[in-house]
Amino acid sequence: MKDKILFVGGNWDLNGGKKSKIVDEFSKHLPNTTVYNGGNYNDLNKILDSCTEYDIVIWWANVPNELPKIRNVKDINYKTMLVSSKRNIDNKYSFQDLLQRALSLKSNLTVEFSKNNNIYGMKLFDPLGNVWYEGTNIEDCAYELLDRLNFIKEITRDSTISSDEDIGALAWFFNMFKEEMYKSDNSYTIPVKKEFLKIVREYAIKFAEVTFQTKDVKRFLGNASFRCPKGFPSFRDGKYIFVSKRNVNKEFIDIDEFVPVYLENDKIYYCGENKPSVDTPIQVRLYKMFSKINYMIHSHCYINEAPYTEMVLPCGAIEETDEIKKIIYEYYNNDFNKDFYLINLIGHGSIMMSNNPDKLKNIDIIGRKLPEYMYQKKLIKK
Repeated sequence: MKDKILFVGGNWDLNGGKKSKIVDEFSKHLPNTTVYNGGNYNDLNKILDSCTEYDIVIWWANVPNELPKIRNVKDINYKTMLVSSKRNIDNKYSFQDLLQRALSLKSNLTVEFSKNNNIYGMKLFDPLGNVWYEGTNIEDCAYELLDRLNFIKEITRDSTISSDEDIGALAWFFNMFKEEMYKSDNSYTIPVKKEFLKIVREYAIKFAEVTFQTKDVKRFLGNASFRCPKGFPSFRDGKYIFVSKRNVNKEFIDIDEFVPVYLENDKIYYCGENKPSVDTPIQVRLYKMFSKINYMIHSHCYINEAPYTEMVLPCGAIEETDEIKKIIYEYYNNDFNKDFYLINLIGHGSIMMSNNPDKLKNIDIIGRKLPEYMYQKKLIKK
C-alpha cells in the first residue's frame, strides 16, 4: 500500500490566495497525493485537521506575516512524516537558523528555496544538517525526498511514551513509533556521580562551541548515561541504566535529572515521571553488548580520528547498534570486551563509551561541518 501524501503549498491569504508553479511541478512527481495549491486563509485550519488521514504531509503554505501562522502539523498527527519549507531568496537565514526552525516544527525533512539569476534552487536537508539534494531539478529533488522518507519509515524505534500519556502533544520529531516503552512502578535510588556530572557539563559547552562557535546552543550534547557496578546497594546487580532526561540543559545537569531505565523481556521500562532521552533504547542495548562499559556520552559532534559508521541514521534508530557492531568488528578487532570505545555516527554525531569517567576527559572533539552533503557521498558509492 502506497503512502498517502498531503501537499499544501502556494499563497494563502484573505483574498483567495495564489497558486505556485513550483508546487504544481513538484506534485507531478509525487504519487498518491492530495494537493492544495493556494487558497483562502480561512480554509487552512480545516485542511490542517485532515493531516490525520495522511502518512506524509508536505506543508509549504505561504501565509502573510500579518496573519497567524498555521503549520503545527505534528500536533495534529505526531506519526506523520513532515516536510516543511523555507524561502531564503535573499540569504537572510544561515543554515543554522534553518536547522533550528526545522527542529521547532519537528520536521523530518525541509526544503530551502533560494534564487540565482531568476532560477530557483532547492536544498533538501534533515534536522541533523544532512543535505540529500541540492540543485534546480524539481524531479530529482522530489525523488530524493521520497527516497529519504521511505528510508526513515523503515527505521526501527522504541518509543518513550507511557501508555497513559498524551502522545500527540509531546511527540519528538524523530519518533515514528513502532514499539512502546513502558512506565515502571519500581522504586529506585540514583547514585551520586560527581565526577561524571562534571565531565558532562564541561562537554555540553564544548560541543556547542565547536559547532556554532557559541555556548548558547545546548542541543549538541545528545545525552549521557551511566550504570553502577555490581553490588551497589540500591540496585539489583546493576539492573538499572541511568539516562539523562529529555530536553534538559546539560550545562547545568544534576543527578536528579537522570532517569532509571532497564531492559526486560526485550522491552524498555523507565521509572518515575520523566521520560529519558530518545536514544535510551540504543544505549540500553549497548550496555548489554559491552559488559565492561559503565559510562556513555552521545553528542551531535564528531571525535577526531575516531572511526565512522556507514549508514546515516536519525536519533533513536535501533539500527545504530548494528552499525556500531560493524565498527567493533572492523576497527576494534571484533573485541567487545574492551573498556573504552570512541565511535563517530556518520551524519549524526558520536558516542564515547568507557568503564571509568576519567577516560572520557580531554577527548578531541571536532564540530560537524554543516551542512553535510550526503547526496555527494551517495553518488561516490554508486
